Amino acid sequence: MEPERITFPAEYPIKVIARAEPALRESLDAIFGRHFGEFPAHRVTERPSAQSAFIALTYLMVVEAEAQLRALHEDLKAVDGVIMVL
Repeated sequence: MEPERITFPAEYPIKVIARAEPALRESLDAIFGRHFGEFPAHRVTERPSAQSAFIALTYLMVVEAEAQLRALHEDLKAVDGVIMVL
């Protein structure tokens, strides 16, 4: 059985788990802005870890194509402090 394919364009949640650092959100917002253009703040949720050492940010974006997701993923992985992108 083959996994279900996403039909683009689609609203898609992208979660970034990273070390909680002061300039992290600004850096991530800039990367998402390059890939998706300006977006309202309510499209992003933040959740700190129990000890506040890490943070999970979920960006709910309208993705136009799989290549857009791949390019975003590569840019996010290059950010210092980013642990995982889902």
